Amino acid sequence: MKVSVLIPTYNAEQFIRPLLSKLENQKLPEGVAMEIILVDSSSTDRTKGIVKEQFPNVQFHTIPNKEFNHGGTRNMLADLATGEFLLYMTQDAIPFDDKLIMFLLENFQDENVLIACGRQIPKEDANPLEKYARSFNYPDKRIIKDKSKISELGIKTFFNSNVCSMYRATLFRGDEFHGFPNDVILNEDIILSYYVIMKGYKVIYDNRAIVYHSHNYSIKQQFKRNFDIGMAFNESEFMLENVSNEKEGIKLVLGQLNYLIKNGYITQVPRCIVESGIKFIGYKLGRRHHLFSEKTKRKLSAYMK
Repeated sequence: MKVSVLIPTYNAEQFIRPLLSKLENQKLPEGVAMEIILVDSSSTDRTKGIVKEQFPNVQFHTIPNKEFNHGGTRNMLADLATGEFLLYMTQDAIPFDDKLIMFLLENFQDENVLIACGRQIPKEDANPLEKYARSFNYPDKRIIKDKSKISELGIKTFFNSNVCSMYRATLFRGDEFHGFPNDVILNEDIILSYYVIMKGYKVIYDNRAIVYHSHNYSIKQQFKRNFDIGMAFNESEFMLENVSNEKEGIKLVLGQLNYLIKNGYITQVPRCIVESGIKFIGYKLGRRHHLFSEKTKRKLSAYMK
């Protein structure tokens, strides 16, 4: 058996050493091999040099920067992979320990499990709002998600993150599924999770499989990211037919305010209110992106080129 670890990179010199070192030191079950494959979007820093010099066993491929696409580039990585299980990660997700791959693999003993997603905990420099957001979205409990959980979990039934998520390779090589959608700007991981669950299979959230991952986004960055999220959900309207992601957003904001007050971060309350409003506006505008010109959308988006 082989696990293919697949990572898109761009200007990753800040993270690539600890990430690849942690991956190469993973404890694998007996009889399990691992390959690591990077597809780099023409980095302008020392990413390629570091990989070539210090991690000779890692496969490194380069594409033009303008060709990067969240779904399409990851489908390309799947085409390069030879493993029966594909672990997608981002360049800034650092494994918590040496058991990440082992824990994720254990979930696939059930043949109906097609995806196993790991837990994200904040890095040391995470601000209070980001710390709470990680605990809100990534609780310390294992969750088995299938169609029966939709009434209980709502949109979170389909939640999945390619920051750290393992897939059966049949999702990319079989007749029933065809990998990630190529034509969405974001949320390719959640969309594939939706198809898996709606076809009667399972997605596991495994709280034991942990990576450090967090971002201290500026207000402007939050707007742009949520504009893209709105665009992605607008193109995936089928996913929102019976569930609402806006309810989860409200729960997050109320939880953040309560967390700030209880833990003495009173000075962060105004930022929380402003940031939440900006995120909501960005999301709503993204849902109505068809009203804007391509030039305007590129200005409002974090990912459009």
